[in-house]
Amino acid sequence: MSTIERLDVPLATLAADIRLRAGRLAEQAHQLDLCDAAFARLACEHGDRCSTAADYPDWTPGRAA
Repeated sequence: MSTIERLDVPLATLAADIRLRAGRLAEQAHQLDLCDAAFARLACEHGDRCSTAADYPDWTPGRAA
């Protein structure tokens, strides 16, 4: 059995797992958020207002502040 086959879990099994309920509900709420598409378009429509690496020359992603 391959690694991906061991990770492949039937949807019914995932749906029945109460430990995953909060995550599923959060994802559903995110997918149904009517403002999400508008928010996602902001960077595309206003690229001039997005920060770049040049704005933060001393910052390294993942480094502790």
